[in-house]
Amino acid sequence: MTAARRRALPAALVLGRPHASWKLWVRCLEGREPAESLPTRDREDLVWHLVHELGWLDAEVAAHTQMTEYTTARIRERLGLQPNAVNDITAAA
Repeated sequence: MTAARRRALPAALVLGRPHASWKLWVRCLEGREPAESLPTRDREDLVWHLVHELGWLDAEVAAHTQMTEYTTARIRERLGLQPNAVNDITAAA
């Protein structure tokens, strides 16, 4: 997998960031490890990917990453992302 795919944040936000191991980040992305195991900046990358690129709702991100909705929303807001109103999963329900 390329570095561009691994870290999806814009270059201005990525430069100089420390990162956990790629394997740990993937385990958190897959929901096999709580996002709490990641450093703060990697948790931001994870939230960016799930909210901005995949269109997940705060509640979905929180459940998948084992964070609270409050923490998820706080990270999303810090990244300057708007909450998603609906996505394919909730729209089909």
